[in-house]
Amino acid sequence: MKNGLAIWHYPHRTVLENVAFFAQQGFDSVSILGYQMNEICADEAQSAQLAELLADAGITLTVHHKLPRSHEAESVSSFKADIDGYAAWQKKYGLLSILSFDVGQSIRDNIAPYVEYVLEKVPQSKIALEDFGLNAAERAQIEHLKSEKRFGYLLDIGHMYIRLCGKNESGLTLFTNSYEECSATDMPSFEEFLAAFRSKEFPIFEIHLHNNDGINDMHYFLDDGTLDIKMIASVLKEVDFDGILTIESAPGCMFECVYPESDKRILESYQIWKDFVAQTK
Repeated sequence: MKNGLAIWHYPHRTVLENVAFFAQQGFDSVSILGYQMNEICADEAQSAQLAELLADAGITLTVHHKLPRSHEAESVSSFKADIDGYAAWQKKYGLLSILSFDVGQSIRDNIAPYVEYVLEKVPQSKIALEDFGLNAAERAQIEHLKSEKRFGYLLDIGHMYIRLCGKNESGLTLFTNSYEECSATDMPSFEEFLAAFRSKEFPIFEIHLHNNDGINDMHYFLDDGTLDIKMIASVLKEVDFDGILTIESAPGCMFECVYPESDKRILESYQIWKDFVAQTK
């Protein structure tokens, strides 16, 4: 398992500065947002510099984007233009490990054409959907991709915790209790998390990890909230997870915390996570 960080929540440095900084702090992987990758792909100098930073530091890059906002032609065209940019960068440098996607409520009825476009255009990268396949209708859309070894899931554990608790009232599918993720108690157990992991029909390439109260999507630091992070480390050990674990705490975005406190807290969270992982060996 590689330990990564969603670096878009630390805007007091540029993307490239964040790649260098967090590599120096011992992270194995960094994740950036789609719009940040768009800007880099549009600038030849930044493109080359990012590739050089990644290669020199020996760290992995993942990009987290969104499928089209709607099925309307303009939205789909914009999405495809973004993917074409990533494809060109990947063909030149080959350093994009995982390209993952949020799936908006308005397009959850038919996402297959967009996933197929990405698989066709972007070579070598693994393609992952976040919080999809949560019901039979969603799984039916991607059933035909079971033979595609580059396709799988990004599993957000903070969101899974909310689904297992079954108390979210947003109405959004990604936070709604699914058949495979049903807890009988207010505090989901090790066994219930383990069963939820094992219910997934596609490989889990990447995990987003953050904490919350079991109701709201807060993206807290790992030592805040009510989710037992040490238990999660044990679950990942039990399932022998060997993908990328990306901490997605969101200081200054989902809750109040700005530089320099944000740097201090995320590095503390990272140490907590490493300690928990070490204790499960």
